[in-house]
Amino acid sequence: MSMTYKKFRVRYTFVVVTSIVVWAALVLKMFYIQVIDPDDLGEALQSQFEDKIAISPLRGNFYDRNGKKLTDNIEHFTFAAHPAKVQDKDAVARLFSKTFNKSQRHYLNKLKTKKPFVYLEKDVNPLLGRELSQSPLPAGVQVQSKVRRYYPYGDVAAPLIGFVGTENHGLSGLEDHYDHQLAGIDGWRELGSDGRGNTRIRGGFREQKPINGDDCFLTIDVDIQIIIEEELRAAVERHQADKAEAILVDPNTGEVLALANIPTFNPNSRSKITEESLIAHPIMSAFEPGSTFKVVGATALLESKKVHPMDVFDCENGKFSIHGIDVKDWKSFQNLTFAEVLQNSSNIGIIKAVEALDESRMFNTARKFGFSEKSGIQFPYESSGSLKNNKLWSQLSKSEIAIGYEVSVTTLQLAMAYSAIGNGGVLMKPQLIQKLKTPKGYEQKIDQIDALRRVASEKTMHTMSDILEKAVSQGTGHKAFLPNLKIAGKTGTAKKIKNGKYVSEYVASFASYYPSDDPDYTLIISVDHPRRGGYTGGMVAAPIAKEIYRRIYNLTGHDDEPYLQSTVARDKDKGALEPPRTLQGQLLSASLPVLKANNAQVTMPDLKGMSLKMSLSGLYAMGLKPIPHGSGRVIRQIPAAGKTLKTGQSVEIYLGE
Repeated sequence: MSMTYKKFRVRYTFVVVTSIVVWAALVLKMFYIQVIDPDDLGEALQSQFEDKIAISPLRGNFYDRNGKKLTDNIEHFTFAAHPAKVQDKDAVARLFSKTFNKSQRHYLNKLKTKKPFVYLEKDVNPLLGRELSQSPLPAGVQVQSKVRRYYPYGDVAAPLIGFVGTENHGLSGLEDHYDHQLAGIDGWRELGSDGRGNTRIRGGFREQKPINGDDCFLTIDVDIQIIIEEELRAAVERHQADKAEAILVDPNTGEVLALANIPTFNPNSRSKITEESLIAHPIMSAFEPGSTFKVVGATALLESKKVHPMDVFDCENGKFSIHGIDVKDWKSFQNLTFAEVLQNSSNIGIIKAVEALDESRMFNTARKFGFSEKSGIQFPYESSGSLKNNKLWSQLSKSEIAIGYEVSVTTLQLAMAYSAIGNGGVLMKPQLIQKLKTPKGYEQKIDQIDALRRVASEKTMHTMSDILEKAVSQGTGHKAFLPNLKIAGKTGTAKKIKNGKYVSEYVASFASYYPSDDPDYTLIISVDHPRRGGYTGGMVAAPIAKEIYRRIYNLTGHDDEPYLQSTVARDKDKGALEPPRTLQGQLLSASLPVLKANNAQVTMPDLKGMSLKMSLSGLYAMGLKPIPHGSGRVIRQIPAAGKTLKTGQSVEIYLGE
């Protein structure tokens, strides 16, 4: 016997014996599993074929101060198929062709593929998706629903509210800042699979229901927000400006009623979002304020009794030199009282007046007003602005700061400072959030009136109010004057800095409150680089404030007073007066038969020709869920006008030019 043959037999014997042993072990194991301990088999199979899937919670929504929903969670549906498992492809094609108004051939081509999985329709709207998903689906067809964030008012307050990403987490604004509270907690469900790998849900499998996120109630009034954004947008177009921003606060509580900047963005169209549009400028961006800052030096002078409102200052006929630097006024003034210096915004007059102040007094008054420090508002990335310590001031610093240079401020800081003047001398902490509300109804109050400190005496601030009221009725702010409204305000015009040098580009601003003797509102307007129709705060910003005050006055209702008409000209009309606006509420009432529905059923209104914002506002007030498509005005709606609907039902709005 050869050595080669012996090696072959050894190897053969080893393979046979090993095979017998392995097979015997398998037989014994199967016997044990099936006969002796069958429960172990069930556990093993369950372990092999079970899996968990996450169940997403509903994200908490934002509401305005009146309970109007600013965000929503809209369910979208996706339909898919396993072509190899579809028994009747023609039936599937007929069903989807009828539902989505596409050819049967379109779906047959999808189903004839050798791919194991194909999408039939993605992101189907709730009306169609829910109806189709609730009907029996042919074998091999599956449906999946996914909730997406939706912003019913589109670009309204978008930089403030922010938006969420594809994973339903906040990426900017309050959506980001309060993401933890809004997001909720994922749940899970165990899934079972059969031997062919088809996933199915079976009874007896464990699940953990998700916990929905908390709702967040803002101090914002969305109707006023819309008014302000419309006026800012019109102003940017009218003056061909780079941008504009505004903030409206309650001077007595610090609550922010509106906060806006133009340009903005539509969070429902994320492809068009730019980095610049994401910035909530009134909170996050600082600028040199110009003459709106003159109230700081004026307050310090009056509070320290260094000056009396009737003290006279020689304004040098509009030209003056200090420490070798020439100072000019916008107009040639001679002798002006201190009150007139502010009312006419004389740079020379205020510079001469603050010579009586110690630098530390000037600096400390600015700090008391809240400048160069963060306010603590409930919003990320707040700017503190800048103001050098008086120990670092140059010979010119006091004069420069007196007229609003060598200092940078935010629109929010200006709003709180002017609120302190209007409310009698108390600096309030600004508030954006009223409360958080859990899915179970537990409320956590966030908005608390917080008086930070007294800036100056009531007497001083009443004197300032009298001066600022005349600045509107008789001074540089006269384009904000309304005959039956006591508006107090101050204009501001400041050159911009580019590459470390001042250039011939301006920021036009107007700081104000109304009514001057007991204000309900403080309003700050700022327009960046107006190119047409003037560049000063009096020419550009004051008229915007006038229109906003007029519209708010009419919106809030004053039966005992005449309706205030618009006097602002629109460029497209080549100077023609704008037709008087009708109150938003009146327009809605005239166009939508029912604005509020406490009953289970409502009648679908005729939306044709309406703007998106108006139709959304009305439908949400009725308790319906609008789903818009396109842009422009409403050209078609589903369901049709006159249909009886249940509150909570979705409505399709199609827009076009």
